[in-house]
Order: sequence, then structure tokens, then C-alpha cells
Amino acid sequence: MTSSSSGVVGVVGLGAMGGPIAAALAADRRVVVHDPSPEAAARGAASGCEVAPSLADLAEAVDTVLLSLPDATVVAGVLGVLLRVGAPPALVVDTSTIGPADSRSHAARCAERGTAYVDAPVLGRPAAVGRWTIPVGGSTPAQGLDALLAPVAARVVPVGAVGAGATVKVVNNQMLAIINAGTAEALAVAAAAGLDPGVFVDTVIDSGAASVSGLFRDVAPRAVDGDYDPVFSLALMRKDNALAVTLAEASGVPVPVSSAALALHADGVEAGLGARDSIAVLGVLEEASGVVVRRGG
Repeated sequence: MTSSSSGVVGVVGLGAMGGPIAAALAADRRVVVHDPSPEAAARGAASGCEVAPSLADLAEAVDTVLLSLPDATVVAGVLGVLLRVGAPPALVVDTSTIGPADSRSHAARCAERGTAYVDAPVLGRPAAVGRWTIPVGGSTPAQGLDALLAPVAARVVPVGAVGAGATVKVVNNQMLAIINAGTAEALAVAAAAGLDPGVFVDTVIDSGAASVSGLFRDVAPRAVDGDYDPVFSLALMRKDNALAVTLAEASGVPVPVSSAALALHADGVEAGLGARDSIAVLGVLEEASGVVVRRGG
């Protein structure tokens, strides 16, 4: 197998995470990218990447492919093309957020063509590229993978067999979904109780209270200012929340808190808020309570 630290690298999917991945990798190596969005492809070109006109062209040009795609169905479709070429890539590094069962299915499919597959989702926000932690499920030369991912991750952590990386990510985002929903509820209750939610956020955020998470620090100030420009969309939060509930059900663990968060996030998507930031789910609570949650409100 070609070492993952040498040769040409492909990146498929140039969204919120794939775009920063491609740009960081292109700083010190040849990177070929593909995204069906012309705007995303143009951003890839502007960051120093070569744009492949098709997935098949990308597959024939690279040794290693990194995937950053929205769900397991899209991953399966992309693999269907990548694995059909005469000499498919030696390694697929899947950074997509998908369930562990899907990761194992994709790995088996790759193995039929002699391609190694690892699930290597990202722990970190897009702006923190270079400082991310990447849990890796599957077997591939550790030194080569460390070198490949060094521009995007401060830590590359082997966590077990294929599917283990996906499990880390899904369970991490299970906590994220609960915090997102809880933050929205806390802001709504503060406002409904007559407290300026901006005062609540300003008082708590640097208090050292155990309740203050990194996500709260990110989304709460923007929420009370009415800034819902997406960093991580509500639609993606709902999808990841659903992955966690599905994994819990398959594992025989009741998750009433995660399930309640999923119901709230699903209501937000159904209300047309899916393309906005995850904390836009606050709009569901505003509608239900009749209270507008804004600084100075």
C-alpha cells in the first residue's frame, strides 16, 4: 500500500470541515479536490488545490482520499465511484460524521478492492483547524497517518477497530446536542423570567461555573444578539443527535435526555431553521413561549 504520508492526496467534500482540511493540506503537498458545488470548488482552487472535474478523475490522480461528506448515504455513493476505477486509491480516510455500523460497512466494501479504510472524524470547530483531535478507527501505518493529518490535527488518536472513531464522534456529539438544547432552554427561561438574557450570558460566561461549556461560550452570546449565521447548522445537529439515539438504541441504553434534545432539534428543522446555526433552535422555544430572547429585550 502506498504510504499515506507521500504521494498525492484527494479531498472530496469542501464544506465547513472539508474546506479547511483541503486548504491546510495544500500548504505542503499536492492536493486534488472535488465538490459538486461550483462555489465550493472555486474556494478549493483559491486555497491552492487542484480541482478534479469528476470523482473518477480524482480517484485516478491520488494515492489517498479524505472524505468530508454530510452522511453515510453520500459516502456510499462517493465510494461507489472511487472504487470503480482501475487502480483505486490505497487509503480512504473518512472524516465524515456517520454511525459506526456504516463505517464498518464502508470498510468491508473498500477491502474488496484492496483499499484500506479508516474512520477519522474531527473533534473541533472549523476555525480550530490545526488544533483538532482526530480519533481513528481501523488499521493503517500510524506514522504515515500522523504525518498526513499533522496540518489539521494536534492529536491523532488510535481508538480501536473500524467504527471506533465514529463511535467517539457520535457520543461526543450526543453531549453536544444536549448542551445545545440545554443552552437554548436556559436562555429562554431567563428571558421569560424577566431577566435580560444578555446579562445572564455576560454574568455566567466567565464565572468559572461548571455549567459553562465551550459550546455555550460560542453560541450563547451570538444567540442573544440574534446572530444565527451557521457555524454548525441545526440540520447537522439534528442528524448527529439522531445518530446518537440510534446508536444508543442499538446498544440497549435508554437515553431520555438525548431523545428530548432530538425532539427539540427536529422541531427546529421542521420549523424551517435547519440551515441556520444550531442554537437557532431557540426560535422554537420563543414561538412556544411568546418571549423574544434578545439582549436588552
